[in-house]
Amino acid sequence: MIKRYNIILFLSLILLSLVFLTQANAKCTMDGNKLDTSFGVTTPVKNTDEDAGDSCNNVPDTYQVEFFRMSVCTLNPDIAGSAQPDLTSCIDIMAETGTGNVVNIVGTSETALDIPEFTIPAGTYPYMVARLSAKLGIRHAFEATTAVAYGNNAGETQTAGTFCWTMNTVLTGIDGAVGIVTPFGTTVDAGSTNRSNMHCSNTSTDVSNAEFSYEIVYVNNDSGCGSFDTSDGDRESAGDIGNGSAVSRMMQSATASATSCANTNSILWTIDLTTPLVVTDTSSFVMNFRTTDAVSLDFNGGASGNPRIIKVGADPIQAFLTVID
Repeated sequence: MIKRYNIILFLSLILLSLVFLTQANAKCTMDGNKLDTSFGVTTPVKNTDEDAGDSCNNVPDTYQVEFFRMSVCTLNPDIAGSAQPDLTSCIDIMAETGTGNVVNIVGTSETALDIPEFTIPAGTYPYMVARLSAKLGIRHAFEATTAVAYGNNAGETQTAGTFCWTMNTVLTGIDGAVGIVTPFGTTVDAGSTNRSNMHCSNTSTDVSNAEFSYEIVYVNNDSGCGSFDTSDGDRESAGDIGNGSAVSRMMQSATASATSCANTNSILWTIDLTTPLVVTDTSSFVMNFRTTDAVSLDFNGGASGNPRIIKVGADPIQAFLTVID
């Protein structure tokens, strides 16, 4: 039996290591250290090697995620067509306790995930699974090459500036819907109401006022909440994520699938590993989370005068567990 203890030493606990694999991910085009917003008012930004548009992806300054469970499994815990996941073959790295583990992942630093002792029996594990909160937080700031406007909490367009930072002013949903009553609050469509979860000014020190802004990921279907598949927690394949193929299922509890956006409080993320984890009696473990493009900077495609920031959106991170003998 493999035992690991909650001490902050490399190979003695699970580490959250930000792995920046830029060759495999879209990134906002930069001009030095500045976000390049020079491509037009309605299409101010672009990802590297892509056409200009009203959004691009980047590395967040701080990414906040709450974990409820992490496990490795001998059998697929989330089979297509099943109403509920089956986690009976899973061995917990972090067990469900009813209380989540909030982690703030900052820059390229390694952040310890504070968990109790865990045991993984020797064997082969083709699957890994995590349940994380549907509420994802981003704290982020940037300097732009041109002045960027924003809408305040009353929907009024504010004076543009080149320094922008996140504020906890609106709760957004991943599909941009307005008025979705979630376990975390009611969502606002920042774009249609001309409100923003970012403020901007021409004063560089203002970026120190950055707060966490939150987005709720409560649906997988691109058509939004109206197309939520109630039979299986809106289960959907995320395709190849680098270390295997992933499936996302919306949950309302540790074991029950969500039946709508309104009762989604968490996401079950299952990876069918390309290379199964082989654990022996001398194995150690390292957990990596890739957040290379985990923030989406979203602008208003109908802006005039200056590019107008709508929000930063929190995209799910990717998890990689490495077994070391």
